[in-house]
Amino acid sequence: MPQLHDRARASQESVFSRMSRLAAQHGAVNLGQGFPPGPPPLFLLNAARDAVGRSDQYTPPAGLGALRDALGADLGVDGADITVTCGATEALDVLALSLYGPGDEVLMLEPVFDVYLPQAWLAGATPVTVPMQLDPVSGWSFDSGALAAAVTPRTRALLLNSPFNPTGTVFTPEELAGIVALARQHDLWIISDEVYDELYFGERPVSLRTLAPERTFTVGSAGKRLEATGWRVGWIAAPPGLSAGLGGVRQVTSFCAPAPLQSAVAAALPVARQDGFYDTLRAGYAARLALLAGGLRDLGATVFEPRGTYFLTALHPHWTAGSLVEQAGVAVIPGEAFYARHAAPQGLLRVAFCKSTDDIHLALERLQHHVRSQS
Repeated sequence: MPQLHDRARASQESVFSRMSRLAAQHGAVNLGQGFPPGPPPLFLLNAARDAVGRSDQYTPPAGLGALRDALGADLGVDGADITVTCGATEALDVLALSLYGPGDEVLMLEPVFDVYLPQAWLAGATPVTVPMQLDPVSGWSFDSGALAAAVTPRTRALLLNSPFNPTGTVFTPEELAGIVALARQHDLWIISDEVYDELYFGERPVSLRTLAPERTFTVGSAGKRLEATGWRVGWIAAPPGLSAGLGGVRQVTSFCAPAPLQSAVAAALPVARQDGFYDTLRAGYAARLALLAGGLRDLGATVFEPRGTYFLTALHPHWTAGSLVEQAGVAVIPGEAFYARHAAPQGLLRVAFCKSTDDIHLALERLQHHVRSQS
């Protein structure tokens, strides 16, 4: 019998799916996979109901015109430079297939979101990871000199995430300026994964496309912005004139994102901006972050509060993700899931706070009981 190709046989269930499966199996509170507990906002649901029956057939591979225009207006770019995708994951895959191939290298920071590595491999390129540092007092940082030293004649692109999953880092304008200077010095593409662009605490993150519009591809997601992770509507904002090529690749990935959901997001984006939805969203997340961070500290964890995303990272000398889901009834993501070439800090965990206040309280109660039972 013929066998599956090595790339299929080597593929494994993602850690996020595995922890969600274990959470269901053990009746655990799921603070692992990053999805909100309830439905999307009513204005988005109503827009979807209006779209069903009116917008149900194929759209162009580059996306529904109304959505491209709405995204252009929201992001401050020309709608013609937008490509709509089936979620940010497909956006990243389209870019991997479009920007690099065999013999090329792609620079990224580690800890690294899990899809970045296999997407580079499937494109035939080599991912090169540069480790971030974790100081118990000052938290996460990265060494711009180490990033520059990792560039070789084979380097084709820099792949960055800001706000950064899993660390919650938001790069400063000075750090971003250094990244842009490096990209221009070596004539590199920049892929800026900005799916958490509206989920930040403090100053609004600077988008790399505003600093290097000629070489930056910005990836975004309605799932994160509008709390509809299962709708799978993402996008790429490309440098002027390059979207046509991306649309060509889209024809052989999923062809187009679901038409009614594209229409709904197009209608919802200006409403979200005008009605202050993102401000309310951030305030709610900030409150849940404070609750979770304070509770974890009370239980002996060292917590590194994020400046963006809806995850925090924490260190605990006696906790592992496996023992917590099985013994405490709380699912989190182990830090080593985000490391490929370098060792994860001992006891590192990523914990989601995009959950209900009741679920966070219940998780903390279970963790407290777990700590007492271990003492």
